Amino acid sequence: MANIVLHVRKNIRIDLNKLAQGDRTAQEQFDKLYEQDRIDGANGVPVAERGLRCAGICMTRNVVAWMYLRKQPNGRREAVHEHREDAERHTAPMSDEHKAYQARIIRAAEEGGFQADTEVRTLTAPRKWFQTDAVVENGSGLKIGWEIQLSSADVAGPRSIRNRSAKALQYGITPAWHTDREDLARRTETQWTRSNSLPAEVIRKTGMLRVVSGFRALDTWTCDHRALYPCPNGKITRCGKMHATPKPRDIDFDGLVRKTAAGDVVPVEFLDGASVHRFWVVTSDRERYYDILGGAPQTRGVEKTPSAHASRNAPTCRPQVTLIPPQRTVDWSDRKHWDAARLPCRYCGTATNMRDLQRRPSCKVCHEEHQPA
Repeated sequence: MANIVLHVRKNIRIDLNKLAQGDRTAQEQFDKLYEQDRIDGANGVPVAERGLRCAGICMTRNVVAWMYLRKQPNGRREAVHEHREDAERHTAPMSDEHKAYQARIIRAAEEGGFQADTEVRTLTAPRKWFQTDAVVENGSGLKIGWEIQLSSADVAGPRSIRNRSAKALQYGITPAWHTDREDLARRTETQWTRSNSLPAEVIRKTGMLRVVSGFRALDTWTCDHRALYPCPNGKITRCGKMHATPKPRDIDFDGLVRKTAAGDVVPVEFLDGASVHRFWVVTSDRERYYDILGGAPQTRGVEKTPSAHASRNAPTCRPQVTLIPPQRTVDWSDRKHWDAARLPCRYCGTATNMRDLQRRPSCKVCHEEHQPA
């Protein structure tokens, strides 16, 4: 849901709070846009191409969040976000502690000479976005995507930590999850780091912020009679092979931000029998460990199991009628796709005489680029 919706092409802005108060003008504007949205939905026009944008919290945070309109059986008028993460921005406001961590990441990165920004959206496919709390770049292609998780998190499904971490890797972002909760820090679906629970004003300070878990040293050793550790293979007698044992190691949060961006601290997947533990180590430790294994262990992929509360289908405002199969191929030589009036293209805004199948102004190139494969 949203409280304000803007039609970017018609420049119509509707405050849904006024709708609830019975404002006649707002109701008439909503009904006008709603009828067009129903027609677009019936003709298979994607939500992101209908021109309705959230003009509330999303716009204030520079996030382009597309919407569709609907009416409830009781007559209630609603504007609905296309994506769940955009809707959550309205119902689950960011805590002061979360904002403080974002600000600290940016400050630590910039003091180390790195580029950084918050609420970064990465275009992953047509009309698909992947959002990260903060991204730090070193200028040589390495991107560290920081996610601050101070509340409970899904174990399975498309919004789970494991799935989001795998997607970040897929799109060239190294995920770095930070929390102040012990239950999250004990989980192994990604490389978690943890600091003690602190108020926002303390997190913002320039003094040392200690990372109490998630960063380790790897002690490599030969499994012989002089070894201090038991053989991890369960051998009563020594196997004579090289092994590695993780040990807790201190690091401050600002140093972690800068060293991960520089590539001096890297994520590792540590095999312990049938279990996999994920944490951060210095680059030399990971290289020695992977030499012992004969290469990096296979990374776990994106989950295929959907969340119990998530729909497989994209939101749509299609009315309960027989839908007209969308025609996507346009014969531009046909005179019906030309008009004497030059109007702004619905995609790029350039004046054009061309019209698409719905007689909307559209450049030939723009129209074909925005059609689904």
